[in-house]
Amino acid sequence: MARAQTTMDFAVGVSVFLVTVAFAFAFVPGIITPFADPDVGDPVSANRIADDLATDRLGSTDSPYSLDAERTAAFFENGEVAELPLRGYKAVNVTIEDTEGNVTTVGEGDVRAATGRTVPEDADTTVAWRTVAVGGDRLELVVRVW
Repeated sequence: MARAQTTMDFAVGVSVFLVTVAFAFAFVPGIITPFADPDVGDPVSANRIADDLATDRLGSTDSPYSLDAERTAAFFENGEVAELPLRGYKAVNVTIEDTEGNVTTVGEGDVRAATGRTVPEDADTTVAWRTVAVGGDRLELVVRVW
């Protein structure tokens, strides 16, 4: 007589568990975002690239966020975005903009500070930016990943 409800208790317990798991996946979509779709933005990559450019690749470890004008001009002139740490199916666009959002020029040859693919209007894009100084001017380094 004491074991008469074991099957019923098991069925109720499994049902409650399955409803809880279904609720979690249905109403908390952020828990599967890193594995969901390769076409969505990637905040980790955008922030990693922005930090790498602002502190190491275009700046120096002695004065992070103060970019070397010649190295920055060479980066944008040669379009070195293929060397950035990004998965093959992702795309990146790097620009240096003034306070009004206009793309600036850097270096002695006035190299346009924009490289990478053009951002599609319908892409789910992640943007990371860092305030940097280039030749004494305060500018924004903007990295867009989609």
